Amino acid sequence: MLDLNSVYKFVVKIAKKAYKNARKIKQNLIENKELNDIVTSVDKVMEREIVDNLAKLFPTHSFYGEEYGQSNNASEYDWLIDPIDGTINFAAGIPLYGTSIALRKDKETIFGVIFDWENRDIYHAVKGQGAFKNQEKLQVSSRQNLNECIVSYCLTSHYEQKHIDAVLAVVKKLAAKVRGLRLIVCSTTELAWLASGKTDAMLNVKPSIGLSSCAGKLIVAEAGGKITNLQGNPQTDKDTMLISNGKIHNEILKAIL
Repeated sequence: MLDLNSVYKFVVKIAKKAYKNARKIKQNLIENKELNDIVTSVDKVMEREIVDNLAKLFPTHSFYGEEYGQSNNASEYDWLIDPIDGTINFAAGIPLYGTSIALRKDKETIFGVIFDWENRDIYHAVKGQGAFKNQEKLQVSSRQNLNECIVSYCLTSHYEQKHIDAVLAVVKKLAAKVRGLRLIVCSTTELAWLASGKTDAMLNVKPSIGLSSCAGKLIVAEAGGKITNLQGNPQTDKDTMLISNGKIHNEILKAIL
């Protein structure tokens, strides 16, 4: 049985080292991915170093990274890793990006950690043990009225037109009902803020396996939040996403459905 608190210390150590090493790259090359999306040298160097170090300690585990895809060992344990979530922000010098590392057992997330490098904060959760920012225990907001709440959403230039249309339809339905809508396009930042009670909900209309959100969803859940798809049902392996403080969840669903 894994000692997840020891795993946390190990993950912090290797992720910090990987980030430090990657930032030493003198020429951070930028490559195009899907449509206008990009990947940088930092993404690739970090993912490779993190996966290599995890694989040394857990040689039978499976790994799924944002840049290099899946290494499947048919293990009950698999790691989901996004080395730089918010790459476009990172490449532009916008300080809204982070690293997400999550561990699942039989597809259930049991450990997650988010690194907010710009603010030198680490968010983490072990299933059933609460959520923390550094050593501070986290709690989602207590706001119950949608008109007092801030909701973030995702819209990027590499969305297909049907997803762009779906996002704009949701924005139109929510804009007059909430205190504020925020377009950040960095799940690690959005989920860290939500777990900390700074914001109250986030949503994503494009179905995803959740590489960048897997750790953050556990952190929010352990901080008292609620997670469903945009129909209000439990998420499937690849699905839309609505995450909230739990108190405004049904009100959001009512507004967008």
